[in-house]
Amino acid sequence: MKIVHLSDTHLGYRQFYRVDPVSGVNQREQDVYHAFTQAIDKIIELNPDLLLHAGDLFDTVRPTNRAVNLAVQQFGRLSRANIPAVVIAGNHDTPKMATTGTIMQSLDQLPLIHAITSDPTGKDQGYRMIKLANLAVHAVADAPVSDQLVERLEAVRPCSEVDWNVLVLHAGVRQLQERIYSGEFNEHYVSLDLLESLDMDYLALGHYHRRMQVGGNPNIRYSGGTERFSFNEAEYSPGFLELTLGDELSIIEHKLETRPFVRIGEIDAAGKTAGELARTIENQWPEGVARQDALFSLTLVNLDSSTRSRLEEQYLQELINQVFETEIKIVGKDGKVTLGRGLEIQDLRQEFTTYLESCELAEDEEKQAILTTGNQYLAWALGEEDAV
Repeated sequence: MKIVHLSDTHLGYRQFYRVDPVSGVNQREQDVYHAFTQAIDKIIELNPDLLLHAGDLFDTVRPTNRAVNLAVQQFGRLSRANIPAVVIAGNHDTPKMATTGTIMQSLDQLPLIHAITSDPTGKDQGYRMIKLANLAVHAVADAPVSDQLVERLEAVRPCSEVDWNVLVLHAGVRQLQERIYSGEFNEHYVSLDLLESLDMDYLALGHYHRRMQVGGNPNIRYSGGTERFSFNEAEYSPGFLELTLGDELSIIEHKLETRPFVRIGEIDAAGKTAGELARTIENQWPEGVARQDALFSLTLVNLDSSTRSRLEEQYLQELINQVFETEIKIVGKDGKVTLGRGLEIQDLRQEFTTYLESCELAEDEEKQAILTTGNQYLAWALGEEDAV
C-alpha cells in the first residue's frame, strides 16, 4: 500500500510586504499556495492509495476566504482523482475556545476526504478510525489542552482486523524539545515512550517543519513543511514523504521547488575592511541563485561602527535592494546585536523573536517562556487566536 505523508502547509501565511504582481496577493502567501498546489500536483501524479495530512493545514484558526477556497479546490482535485485523504487539525487549526469552531469541518463534506477536528459540534471529538481495505488510520486531532491530547493517544488501540495500523498526529516530541524549539502558541508535546507504546506500523507526525526520523525508530517521522516559514528554517528542505507498507517499510523523500533561502555562515569581521567583507559575502553566494528571488540571511560579528558604516554604504544597501528580503544581524565588538539598515519590518512575531534573541536573560528556559507567551498575545492581537 502506497501512502503520502505531508503536513504543515500553513495556507494563508503572510510575511513582509511584497505583493505578487499578477494576483496582488502578499508574495509569501502566494509562495505558500504555490508550494501546496505543487505538492497536490505531484501526489496526483504518484496516485497513492491514501494521503495523510498531519495538521496545520491553515496558518490561523480563522483563515481568509482565499486560503479556504484554495484548500477546498485542491482537496477537491484529490477527491476527483479518487485519492482518499485524512487531514487532522493542528495547533494552528485548533482554537483555544471550543465555541469558536473550525472551518476544517467543511472539508469533511467532500467525497473521500476525512477531516478530523476537536470541534464539539463534530462527530468525532478529536479522534476517528478510518478503515481502507487492509489499513486502519487512527487520526488524532490537536486538542485545546495538552492533557486532553495525551488522553486521546492513551486510548488508541491497534485494529486487529487489518494488516497495518497507521497513526496521524500533530505534536512535538518531548525528547526533541531542546533541539527543535518552535515557541508557538498552543503547542503540545508528547513523550517518545508514549508514541512507541502505541504499537503502530507507522506514525505520521506534523508540527516540526523539518523532515526527519524521530529517535532511532524509522516508523516515526515528521514529513516537514511544504514551505519555509522563517529564516531559522533556511536549511530545511520543503517537501513530503511517500511510503510503501509491505513486508518492509520503504520511504522516498519528495522535495518541492520553493523560494530559495541563502544563509551565509557567520562571518568574523575583526580586522577586515569593508571591501574584504563584501568579497567574502560575494564568494559565498550560491551559484545559480537569482538575487531578486532569494531570501537572504547574514550574521557579522565583531564589526566596529566605522567599518559597518562603510560596508552598508558601499555594499550592503545595494544588496538589500537587490534581493527579495533580508535578515542581517550585526554583532558589535561590545556584543550588542542590531539589524542592518534598510530592512523592512517583519511579521510581528518574527520581530518579537529577533528582539528577544538580542536580550540577555539568565536562563534559556526564561527566554523560551517569554517567547511562547509573547507569541500567544500577538496572535490574539492579530485576530488569529481567541482572547481569554
